[in-house]
Amino acid sequence: MAKQLKTLRLILGDQLNYKHSWFSKNQENVTYLMMEMRQETDYVVHHIQKVIGFFSAMRNFAHHMSERNHQFIYLKINDDKN
Repeated sequence: MAKQLKTLRLILGDQLNYKHSWFSKNQENVTYLMMEMRQETDYVVHHIQKVIGFFSAMRNFAHHMSERNHQFIYLKINDDKN
């Protein structure tokens, strides 16, 4: 039996579109990756509320899509794996 290849898709914080064609159907071989990265907060000075809003939108998107049976890996900024 041939192994099915896995696909890892990176979703950035400015790409939160649940109507994107990627999400039109659930695919068991596709995993989406989202990460809260320190680089997003440090490349230019941001108000803390903007950073919190940005990360909150990302978390909500990942949660929303996970509830619809899409496979997500989400790494929070303080996650040991991040």
